[in-house]
Amino acid sequence: MPEPGVGLIFQNPGFVDLQNLNFNYSPDSPCIDSGNPNLSDSDGTRRDIGANIYSNSILGDCNTDNELSVLDVVYLINNCVLGSSNACSCSDINNDGSSNVLDVVTLVNIILSY
Repeated sequence: MPEPGVGLIFQNPGFVDLQNLNFNYSPDSPCIDSGNPNLSDSDGTRRDIGANIYSNSILGDCNTDNELSVLDVVYLINNCVLGSSNACSCSDINNDGSSNVLDVVTLVNIILSY
């Protein structure tokens, strides 16, 4: 049997709700930031073990102030949809592979649902 090391653990992976098939990581999961140290996840941290990427950020919080507001919509439009910035990690809010007006609509709907 292999020894524990990079990308290999012998402990509970810390899924949110295994019984209901929610395989997202809980905040204390040993899989978070325990993957290949030479690779980074999209949030800039060390690669996680497994297919899911753990992030404690709020979906749509483009200006990273830990709140969802119209300021995030303005940031998304100016910097990610109209701009050419590659630093827009929040831009593909609807997860379709591109940054466009549909992401703005999705963000507005998220904000209105709160």
